[in-house]
Amino acid sequence: MNIKKTLIAASIGLALAATAYGAAHSPISARQAAMKAVGGQMRTLGGMAQGKVAYDDFAVISALEIMRDAAASARPLFPAGTEMGEETRAKPEIWADGSDFDTRMGQLLASLDAAIAAEPADLASYRPLFGAIAGSCKGCHEKYRAPEN
Repeated sequence: MNIKKTLIAASIGLALAATAYGAAHSPISARQAAMKAVGGQMRTLGGMAQGKVAYDDFAVISALEIMRDAAASARPLFPAGTEMGEETRAKPEIWADGSDFDTRMGQLLASLDAAIAAEPADLASYRPLFGAIAGSCKGCHEKYRAPEN
C-alpha cells in the first residue's frame, strides 16, 4: 500500500472513530463529530477544486464517501430539545423550520451521491460537482450555523 492510500485509510478511520465517539455521548457531540468529519473532507476536496493540491480521483471518491456517510449520520442528530445543553453553533431556526433544514441535508446527500456516481476522472469534470456540494454546505451554514465566537 502506498503512502497516499495509507493516509486516506487513516483519515477514514479517524473520521469513523470521531463519529463513533460522539455517538456514544450526546446528540450534540455526535453531530459535531460527524460535521467535523464532513469539514475535514471539504478541506481535502476544496484544495483539489482550487488547484492547490494535485487532483487524485481515488482520493476524491474516498473523501466524498466519507463525507456522505458522516452527513447521513448527522442528519437525524438534530432532535427537538438538543438546541441547548452543550456549546453548539446550531441556530434555533433548525428546530423552528425543521423541514427546510432536513430538505437541505437531503440536497447535500443527493449532491454527494451524484458526485460519487459520476466518478470524476479529472479536475474539469470534478469542479462542477464540487461546486454543487460546496453550495449546499454554504447555504445551510449561512442560515443555520452561528459564527464562531
